[in-house]
Amino acid sequence: MPVYKDSSTNKWYFSVRYKDVYGNNKRKMKRGYNTKREAKYAEAAFLNDINEGYSDSNTFDYVFNHYLEHSDLRPKTKKRKINEYNRHFKDKFGHINMNKITQNQCQEFRKYLMDNIPSTNTARTIWSGFKVVINYAKKYFGLRTDPTISIKPIPRIKTKPKYMLREEFDERVKEVEEQDYQELFKLMFYTGLRIGEAMALVWTDYNKYKKEISIDKTMDISNRTIYPRPKTDSSEDIVPLPNFINEMLAERYQREKAANKYFDERSYFIFGGIAPKHYSHVHKKFQKAFPQYNIHTLRHSYASYLANNGVDIFVLQSLMRHAQITETMGTYSHLYTQKKHDAIAIFDE
Repeated sequence: MPVYKDSSTNKWYFSVRYKDVYGNNKRKMKRGYNTKREAKYAEAAFLNDINEGYSDSNTFDYVFNHYLEHSDLRPKTKKRKINEYNRHFKDKFGHINMNKITQNQCQEFRKYLMDNIPSTNTARTIWSGFKVVINYAKKYFGLRTDPTISIKPIPRIKTKPKYMLREEFDERVKEVEEQDYQELFKLMFYTGLRIGEAMALVWTDYNKYKKEISIDKTMDISNRTIYPRPKTDSSEDIVPLPNFINEMLAERYQREKAANKYFDERSYFIFGGIAPKHYSHVHKKFQKAFPQYNIHTLRHSYASYLANNGVDIFVLQSLMRHAQITETMGTYSHLYTQKKHDAIAIFDE
């Protein structure tokens, strides 16, 4: 079809009629091209996308961006995937049609990751991101042959999580001078909340009478954005509170309500007030009192304390809000050694 020149701007544009995916007649116009050739090329590319938009002859770059646009990813996750694409995928696969990617290319890519990424677990994450695009092409673009199907996965290196004893926590948390941060860390240690979940709490999430808090959202600690869903589907749950933590929150509620004229429990953050606290401040306070740990250690310490005190692993799964028991066992089963000895002791009776 012809392209046109806009006499008022001296720029070229194309105007084309087409049918969309539902069979409706549509018109596409795009302006601003410096040359006639550029406009013709853009028109041809647009028509190709319409005619072959869901074909496995599309490039890896096209499928990757289609995946980003149509997947329900958090901005933080999307940013990470874009960075991975630009650093590791684009030069090697971006220009290649999906149906032209070979097993040998994928094998070489796996070797590149193993040789150049210091952390095996990071290499595994990048490889998984690559596989996601392949699987997306299989599901939505009709890719018939998976070039990674026979390639050995990158293994996960399991590391035992760090945790601190309750006595150590109770002693060290006293070194946190500000009451706000001290109470935040106490809540996390004695409930196993993730930092994003704890900082997203508003007062309507807390029920003094039932001694519980409701987890249905999380905060992106990089920009204080609140997302109306937790980290995973299984994370959305009710978390019970020990009596002394319930009393701590009840007293905090009265203090905050008395100190703020426009206090509104529907929008007032438990830790922060009208806006959640900055994670950089939280991190600084935590590192000062607990220099050899990271803040996620509080969650591991919660689980470890429960496991070491005989809480059944299936109950622990529920309290940790893990989707699968295998996740709980894979992380904390080493804490159940005494349970194994108790079971074997039946032979000595």
